[in-house]
Amino acid sequence: MSEDPGVESVTTIFNYYKKHGFKTEVMGASFRTKEQVMALCGSDLLTISPDLLGQLSETDVEVPKALDADAAAKMDIDKVEMDEATFRWMLNEDAMATEKLAEGIRGFAADLDKLRTYLAQRMEAASV
Repeated sequence: MSEDPGVESVTTIFNYYKKHGFKTEVMGASFRTKEQVMALCGSDLLTISPDLLGQLSETDVEVPKALDADAAAKMDIDKVEMDEATFRWMLNEDAMATEKLAEGIRGFAADLDKLRTYLAQRMEAASV
């Protein structure tokens, strides 16, 4: 498994949900390199920027399937009995679920502000 925290997080979540038969799709997001995306080959869904799609289209290597629901179903992964206290503790202990998630949300909010400013400028220019 990749040592990238985001890749590790998506891999862990994917394997847990597939092992225990949760009826959900796992979607990774906010990846910054093609290597991160390739390390998640087999995931249900990924959001991939146009820049990364371009880089991937220019890559001429075979990418092995890293995530597989059938393989995950055979893994030795204990099911966690979840209550609020357990959830809060696990959330606190997982940097991807706290710091990195908050960082990502702040980044999306900043990008939204940039988009709003850009659109306002375009609308203003169009009305002149």
